[in-house]
Amino acid sequence: MSLNIYSPSAAEAAERPRIAQRVAAIFGLAGLVLAWVVVLLPCAVWLLGSLVVNRLQGSPVRQQA
Repeated sequence: MSLNIYSPSAAEAAERPRIAQRVAAIFGLAGLVLAWVVVLLPCAVWLLGSLVVNRLQGSPVRQQA
């Protein structure tokens, strides 16, 4: 009675991602992009709005020191 240990070659050892793993990775990446859009879009709108409001409220004549 002997113990046989199977050792795959280097080509067999490289595991290729299955379709479920690829789909999960795509959904994960899409979720990250969506999260950044949800965070950054309101910030960009607020910044643009504040710049416009500051331009409209600014005095036309600037005083020099």
